[in-house]
Amino acid sequence: MEDRGTDGDMALLKDMKQKIEEIERLVLELRDLGRGMPVVEKNAQSILSFTHVLRFGISDLADA
Repeated sequence: MEDRGTDGDMALLKDMKQKIEEIERLVLELRDLGRGMPVVEKNAQSILSFTHVLRFGISDLADA
């Protein structure tokens, strides 16, 4: 892995944070569209759980 430097690392973390937020937004939209369909609701909740873990691993660093 190449060394990006502090500014490059922060930019990367902020980009990842934006992507995670976009994934969450899309999953919430999908969950709303699939309301009443257990397969969609369950899988959307699973994806949200994964993005929640990612958010705290990435977003906390990006906000620091």
